[in-house]
Formats: sequence, structure tokens, C-alpha cells
Amino acid sequence: MIEARRRSRWRLGTASFLALSVALGGTSQAADPLLLDHGHIDAFNVSVEEGELILDLKEDVTGSHVRHAAEDVLMHVKEDARIDNIPENYPGSPSGYVLPLTQNQNLIWPGWDTNGTAGSGYTDVTIDIQDVSGPGKVYLYTLSGFGTVTSLLEGGGYELPGKLREKTPAHTHAQWTFSKAGQYTLTAQAKATNPANGKSITSNTGTYAISVGEVEDPKPTSLSIDGLADHYHTGDQVELTAIPNVETDLDHYHWYTRDSADAQWKAAAGGSGDSYVGTAELDGEQIKAELYDEHHEVIASSEPVTVHIDDHGGDTSGGGDSTSGANGGSGTDGGSGTDGGGSDSGGTGTDGGTGADGGSSSGTTAGGSSGSAANGGATAGSTSGGSGGDKQICLPVEKQGEATKKPDSAGALVLDHGHIDAFNVGAKDAKLVLNLKEDVTGSHVTRAPEGVTLHVKPEALTADIPSGYPGSPKGYLLPLTQDPDLIWPGWDTNGTAGSGYTDVTIDIKSVNGPGKVYLYTTNTFGGVTSLLEGGGYELPGKLREKTPAHTHAQWTFSKAGQYTLTAQAKATNPANGKSITSNSATYTFAVGDAPARGGAQKGTTTQTALVGKTPEGKNCELSPQDKLAASNQHDAQGNLASTGSGIPMPLVVGSVVLLVAGVVLFVVMRRQQATRS
Repeated sequence: MIEARRRSRWRLGTASFLALSVALGGTSQAADPLLLDHGHIDAFNVSVEEGELILDLKEDVTGSHVRHAAEDVLMHVKEDARIDNIPENYPGSPSGYVLPLTQNQNLIWPGWDTNGTAGSGYTDVTIDIQDVSGPGKVYLYTLSGFGTVTSLLEGGGYELPGKLREKTPAHTHAQWTFSKAGQYTLTAQAKATNPANGKSITSNTGTYAISVGEVEDPKPTSLSIDGLADHYHTGDQVELTAIPNVETDLDHYHWYTRDSADAQWKAAAGGSGDSYVGTAELDGEQIKAELYDEHHEVIASSEPVTVHIDDHGGDTSGGGDSTSGANGGSGTDGGSGTDGGGSDSGGTGTDGGTGADGGSSSGTTAGGSSGSAANGGATAGSTSGGSGGDKQICLPVEKQGEATKKPDSAGALVLDHGHIDAFNVGAKDAKLVLNLKEDVTGSHVTRAPEGVTLHVKPEALTADIPSGYPGSPKGYLLPLTQDPDLIWPGWDTNGTAGSGYTDVTIDIKSVNGPGKVYLYTTNTFGGVTSLLEGGGYELPGKLREKTPAHTHAQWTFSKAGQYTLTAQAKATNPANGKSITSNSATYTFAVGDAPARGGAQKGTTTQTALVGKTPEGKNCELSPQDKLAASNQHDAQGNLASTGSGIPMPLVVGSVVLLVAGVVLFVVMRRQQATRS
């Protein structure tokens, strides 16, 4: 009940906000948009689809990677986001509403994602936040590895509007600050360029609505009257409904009537709440409604509506069209018969033709099935080679083709940059799966961790880690915010959404390598914060996400070399306490110089499959029985005819034709014999 009231209240605020947006010339938004007040949101989601650039919004709140038009969503920055002691060197100081760089599960976590352009060629993306409207300023920035404020906008600066550029596909989050409470709209458009040829494509324009802080429920300011007919006959019932311009819980209405525009208003007996029911007795009678607040003061009124009575000279019998027959007999709009008539004639043999809607069809079959005609077409079908209703001959042939060879254990895929959800947890049918998901070779590609090597390049070596940070004074650091030249590993438990098993613990059970591995995050203004259950920063340890989440962290490897991490996930259903456990997975990190294990083994292997061919060499569908018989024959006698590099195809077809000719001759002789008898 509380949740229902809450959503109702925010619908009210939304309606007021969107009405104001339209009045100010903004893009029209959904009348009842989806309200998001927490969770992972890629507000600016850019993708290429069928050659077009799309800008929309993607969220992991109602499901996993659910997409919406920007105009269909209202993002709410809760009052909980307000901070009154923002340090003076941070944008928005001394106070404002801050959405931190690292996810706070209680708040929205908006960012942007351009991984949807991967593979399209148009991978250099600029997101142009063109306009910002609202009661205050909006700041957008990030923090370097050790809490230093860093601009994300082209040309520098921290205040929107401005342009965000991702030269390669990326998934990015930032720190936002809104200086005042109220309603904001952001207008954005994306542009993507193909680095190979310089060609660009431009997206649609998206309008984003953001409500900041607590907003007082708006009250209606006017009413409209729904249900009035163009005219009534004397004695007809008049049913009207009052509709406020903003949704409201107020329900104290008064209805009034008067005999004409010059008469005095009087209370109407037929009013009940927002509905009025009366009788049409006086031409020109006027009716209006008023809405009162909790203090019994009028806050909204309707314009009068006028009842018009027209008895058509005393004839109230009405009229109408009449038809008889099926789909157009005699009468209005009539032909005769069904859909205009038509004739059907079937040929000899099986399925000798079918006509409909006035078409005609004739089919002739000599050992086959005729064509069919519909909607006035005419078709004659003829097939030779078999008795009436017999299927065409389809023989099994082996086809050889090239298939990509799977990498072996000595040739794992090496990822040395890009967005990676190393610990990707999903639940389905009461089973929990732990794997790896990456946006380097494609978008949201899942892999077995054992088939991937995560390479931390030498460029990650940081020689000046401050004394208050894990791994000081130096180590190989993967920063909290994405560096496009390095891997950006994190974890994602959004795959458990909707399963019930949403409270997830990722247990990194063991770490083997030449040095130590640290994992942590920073708070809103740069302080070190533990992510491990029980505190601390050094792995092994447990990561817990009580609700579905997508998280990144800062990693530090103290020495170069190869590390292996063993992990397993456990998910619990908060409603009943039941738990499920995932597979155990092993992750390999190669730190420093290029990993000993090479890139994914490329090349192909030859695979053979059975396909169907007609005597003419055309493709056909083998029946299950034919496939089974051919497979048995292959197992017993070796290869069948092949379309690969074995037996030449002309020889195969020639052999098949001879075989078919014999079958056809046999069938014809049987028919002739049957005819004589």
C-alpha cells in the first residue's frame, strides 16, 4: 500500500513536470513514464542498428539490459543524495545532490555505454549534451585513481551542457552533482564516426527527465469534462466525467447546472464524485464541475458544457444500414454471394487447387500436387515424377564446410583492454552460473573464464601510489574509472534479477601469483573504501551484492607475473532463505609483459553434414527417416556423395540422375500397368 501511494505521488509529480516541459517547448514525454530511483542505468546508450545510430536508455532495475526511449523514463535523485559538506575543490561545493562515482544501491547510478557500436565500424562516439534546463547547475566529472577531480568533457570543465567522447566502444560512469532540488531536463544527441574512412552518422535526439530531491505533490488547476454527446433526444441519459489536468488523490467534487448561459447556477442532484448522471430535458442546459481541496477551497473548475437536444422532428426511431447475406448480400454496400462470388475447380490428382475470394484456380497433377490460388489469382500446378500425391525425390548428400576451430587450453583468448565483467553471475531455473562477460570482441559476450587470459599491460605500472592506498608505493593499477587502453574488470549480478535468488556472494577463494592482489573502491571524495565482507583490501575475500548490481573497483597487483584466482558464487532468495551455488571458476591475470599464453588459436577445421539434393542438384529437405537411413548407411559403408573436396559434384549429380531415372521409369510402368487393369 505504501509503495502504491509512493508511485501515485510520483506520477503526480511526473505529470506536472512533463506538462511544464511541453509548455516550455521541450520534447513531449510519456504521460506515465517509468520511475527509476535506484540502480544501474546507462542513461546515454548508443548503438548501431541496421546502419542507423540509436540513442536510448538502458537499465538493470526492472530486468537485465532493458532498453527504453529516453522520454519514457523519469530518473529520480532522492533526497538521500544531498550532501552539505562537499569539499571546496569538488564541483558543486559547498552543497548539492551527489550521485557518486561508485554505485550506491539506494541511488540511481547513471552512466553511458557505446559498446553497441562494436563491429559496426562507427566506433568513435561523441555524446553531445546540448541543453540543460532546471533550477540549478549540473556537474559531471570523474575521479582519478586517487581521488583527483578529472574532467570528462571535451575542452575541459565540469558543468553541463558539454560533449562526452569515447574514441572506442566503452562503458563509463561518472560523478554527478545537482546544485538545487527540482526538475531538470537534458537534451542529448550522439554522433558516431568510422575511423577508417571518416564517415559519420547521427542519432535521434533524446530528452532526459531528472527529478532531484523531494518535490511537493502538484495540485490540479483545471478540469475537463468528458462524455458529452453531440446531441441528445429528450429523455436520454447524460453521463459526464470530470478529469483534472494532473492526477490527484483529491475526490471532493461539486456539480452545477443552469438552464441557459444567462441563468444562475444551482447545485446538481446528479453529481457523485467525479461523475454526473442526469436527464436531457432542456435544450441549452449547461453543466460544470468544481474540485475542492482538504480545506474545502475550490482549486480547479471546468468550463461549462452545453446539452443540445435534437428530436429530429419527433422521430427518434433512428436508422441504419442493413445487409443480408454473407459479406455483402442485398442492401447497402451489397454485391451478392460470398465476397463477390467466384468459382473453384480442382484438377486431377491430389490437392488439385483451391480458390478463394472470387478467384478461380485449376490444378493438374501427374504425380504431384497442384498450385493454389487466393484473392482472385489463378494458378495451375504441374509436377511430373511419381503417382498422385508422391513427394519429389530428395537424396542425401554429404556437404563439407569450414568451421572455426575452438581454442585449446594453450591458446586462450587474451583481453588487454576494454570493459569486462570478470565475475558475471546469472540465475535461471534455480541454477546459478558464474562466467565472464566482455564487451571487447562484441557486446555482452559471455565466456568460460578458463578460456580467457586478462592481460594487465606494463602501462598499468604506477610508481607513485600514495601511502594511504593499498599497494603503495608502486604496483600495476587498474583504476576505478575506465582507461580505454587497459582492461576494466568488475562484476555483474544483474543476471539474477527476476529469479528470486538476488542476494549474491562472490567468494574469491584463492589467489596464486608472485605478489599480492588488492581490490577496493573510493568514496565520493576519494577516500579508500573496502568492498570485502569483513573489511580489508587484499584478496582472497568475499564480495556481496544484496540486490542485483553492476560494480567496478580499483585493482592493484604488487608484482609482474601470472596470477590465478579461483572463485565461486552463492545466491540466496531473501524471501525464503534458500540458496544455490554456482560452478567454481578459475581466472588468469597476466601482469606486465605479454602473457606466456598466446592469443586465441585461429584457423578452421572441416566439418561434414548431410544435406538433401534433388536430381537437378537443388536443395531439398530430407525427411527424418531418410536422414536416419543415410546416417546408418554412412556408418556402415563410409562416406556418401560429398559436395566438398572429395567426389566432384558433377559426378555426384550424374549418378543421382541415373538413379532417379530408374525410379521414374519404374513408377511410370506401374501406372501404365494399373491403368490397363
